[in-house]
Amino acid sequence: MPSHSAAERQALADALTEAGPGAPTLCAGWTTTDLAVHLVVRENRPHLRVAGAIAPLREWSQRQEAAVAGRPYPDLVSTFRNGPARTSPFALPKVDGLANLLEHFVHCEDVRRAGEGWAPRKLPSDRQAAIWKNVTSPFVKALMRRSPVAVSLQVPGGEPVPVLRREGPGVVLRGEPGELALYIFGRKDQAQIDILGPEDAVARFREAPMRT
Repeated sequence: MPSHSAAERQALADALTEAGPGAPTLCAGWTTTDLAVHLVVRENRPHLRVAGAIAPLREWSQRQEAAVAGRPYPDLVSTFRNGPARTSPFALPKVDGLANLLEHFVHCEDVRRAGEGWAPRKLPSDRQAAIWKNVTSPFVKALMRRSPVAVSLQVPGGEPVPVLRREGPGVVLRGEPGELALYIFGRKDQAQIDILGPEDAVARFREAPMRT
């Protein structure tokens, strides 16, 4: 049975195929082509991003990434759909579970929700549970560190789970795990959540930057 990240990989590849090359996404400045290049480089040539941060290697890294960007769009999507090379760290099951589920889910929605007439997907309950485990992890909590108020997360019918402690009144973000993930990763306008709490705390939280 495929993992949740593998299922979201296929959903993302399907969304990229349906949208076609050059279509808009929710990633600022990125088209579907840019996103496909990012996904292929991230999994199969992650060293290029490291090299790009080292001055003597930056030009070489840029040339290598440009070569990837020059590949036909269907080839890029197919490469991503088929998964990382066996030598990639992303091929390790534990890394896949920790690093890919939210990556694939959020980017799938980046493609889907950039168009018109979209509606949230009805995800299986066990996939929502896996996303919930991820959004309450220390890594994701760190993405909200700029919030000036305390933050708790809550799924419908569940109890609030504190993820960021601050003195004074805080807010509760309530929604399905996938919608919470989208908000935390900066897709504020498209995430279907409720923000509960005192008016001042909610206003201050809304102004806080989230990861984009």
